[in-house]
Amino acid sequence: MRTRTPLTRRVIAALLLVQLTGCYSWHSTTISPSQVIAEEEPSNVRVTRTDGSQLTLADPFIRNRSIVSRLGQIGASVLLSDVSSLEVERFSVGKTVGLILGITVGFVVVLAAIYASSCSPVFESCEQGAVP
Repeated sequence: MRTRTPLTRRVIAALLLVQLTGCYSWHSTTISPSQVIAEEEPSNVRVTRTDGSQLTLADPFIRNRSIVSRLGQIGASVLLSDVSSLEVERFSVGKTVGLILGITVGFVVVLAAIYASSCSPVFESCEQGAVP
């Protein structure tokens, strides 16, 4: 029975972690903040206030004409009248696929470099198709 090396296990774990977490992006909305929060029920929103400051709210909901965070910053809320723009955090398939492909290609390049360096003329173990 073949066992995996610790390095292989770490690489597999890293790839799985990337796939599970994925890549998220902020997307601006064109409809009213209260409508976005009520209809989409986003997990995170980034609010830009009329004074230019930004605040990220986790698990937001609307209460008394304010956007309130259920999690994260305790007592964080913003009056709807103070919101100049709202962005919603969404999963990005393109970024996730790109990241996974980039990591995979990088891993293959490193393995090829290791193999090529171990099969140099200094080592005699790679003569005529022998694997190091």
